[in-house]
Amino acid sequence: MKNMSMRRSFLVCGIATIALALSGCSRYFEVDTNDILLDKDYVKESNELYSGYMGVASKMQALADQTVFLSDLRTDLLEPTVNAPQDLWDLYNFKEKPGNSFANPRPYYDLIVNANAYLNKIISYRKERPTAIEEAHYQALISGTIRFKVWTYLTLGKLYGQVAYFDDPDLNLDKIGEIPVIGFDELIPKLIALMESGVDGVNGLYETNWGNILYPGIPANQQDLVWNMICPSPAPLRMELYLWNKEYEKVVSIGIPFISDGGGKRYKISNEDWNGEWIQAFTRDPITRTRVLINIVPYDFERNQTNRLIRFFSNEEPSVYYLKPTEVAMQRYESQLRYDGHARGDRYRGVDYTYYFQNGQWVIRKFSRDRESASEIHKNNVHIAIYRDSDVHFFLIEALNNLGRFGPAEALLNDGVELYLSRNAGNLEKPFDDPIINSHFAINLGIRRRVSLAPVYPQGLSKGDLDTDEKKQEYMEALDKLVAEETLMESAGEAKAYFALMRIAKRWNDPSILADIVSAKYPDGQKEQIREHLMNEQNWFVKYPLQ
Repeated sequence: MKNMSMRRSFLVCGIATIALALSGCSRYFEVDTNDILLDKDYVKESNELYSGYMGVASKMQALADQTVFLSDLRTDLLEPTVNAPQDLWDLYNFKEKPGNSFANPRPYYDLIVNANAYLNKIISYRKERPTAIEEAHYQALISGTIRFKVWTYLTLGKLYGQVAYFDDPDLNLDKIGEIPVIGFDELIPKLIALMESGVDGVNGLYETNWGNILYPGIPANQQDLVWNMICPSPAPLRMELYLWNKEYEKVVSIGIPFISDGGGKRYKISNEDWNGEWIQAFTRDPITRTRVLINIVPYDFERNQTNRLIRFFSNEEPSVYYLKPTEVAMQRYESQLRYDGHARGDRYRGVDYTYYFQNGQWVIRKFSRDRESASEIHKNNVHIAIYRDSDVHFFLIEALNNLGRFGPAEALLNDGVELYLSRNAGNLEKPFDDPIINSHFAINLGIRRRVSLAPVYPQGLSKGDLDTDEKKQEYMEALDKLVAEETLMESAGEAKAYFALMRIAKRWNDPSILADIVSAKYPDGQKEQIREHLMNEQNWFVKYPLQ
């Protein structure tokens, strides 16, 4: 009982000592891990294995908002304001220089260094003391650390186009510049292999209910279930990896059971979060929004754990208002046809939701709708989503489309599986030719119908007239482009849309898919210059030397 109490204290507090009582601990990561994981003697007690894992997890807080700024400033969503520092303007103009505080990849490598050190310590400790930690806990700690490492490397690759890949547990951050780099295409298979094979006989696919470990014997409704959301889940992470690797059947085979959820209501894009309710996933307690949210980076302002989203997006003092929505991004929302077939405007994702007019200026509102007065706005515990319902749907839609299963792909994008089933009775395509799967997906509304928007289809093309491979490829590319446009609206400010643009432009060997969209936000004198710059795939990535 004493050991379990100590373990619980470590898991809940994420600290390096068991001297604190459980009642005095932070909800999340009240820990300074700058040195703890590199201390040769830090694993002296089995409980410190748990605090070490929390130390790795805490590193996500330092890089989550940086990922948003680096990626969404490169879409057509954001532009700097007159208040913005030169470093943000340089990123916006694709002219970042060494020393740019936003472009520096150090926080990502900091997590990787810590993850490598932690894996080495926990494996060594287990070999020396085989009975000191339960097998299920050991697997959960190893597997979770692998996924933190894989997700971080994947994000590095998407942002920078190349990474210094290493497993050395003793590598110092200052030595990373000496490691040979590998390109993004070489990185993806390495990350898939790490996920599937793992280390010390444990792969990256093992999941556990952290609530039962943290709060043994305590009913689920009394547990802090945020702990089950802090680590990237195996299914969405693998879906994304296989999507980048063009293994579309694997994306579907992983995604369908995950979204099915045994017939539960999670991740379904259903009327449970219809119209204006979906936006609450970004401002309410994440535990109350698990139909939408899969994994998050949590913050707690009472523990001085904050990110910079509201500070940079809001113009309500004491915010600094560095970034604002662009005219072209807002126009995309305003031009959408609603489900009634007549009115225009993305009523539940556009104005007043993703952005609105405040204090005489346009601002991003997506993360601050619950508390917006000057005295309250910085009390928002703005979590940042790693994966949510629309992410796995977009992965699945891309995969189905590139398998030539246009009907199911369009159902998930547009107006839902139930309508697809009724319209195509007797001519159903995989995966929606299975009665069990169909019963699980029956509540699906489709991404656009959930916010009361009309379906979209490739213009000038008909699924009934795809009698040649050339026509099928043309339809497939056109539908991919619609997916990219939809991601720009659905996932605005979530560090998702730029990567979708990259992936789709790369798939079709057509840089203009990305270049045309991104360059449209620039002034006339700069627009063609930026477009020409982005026609070279190497210029999509952030430039920052590792030395």
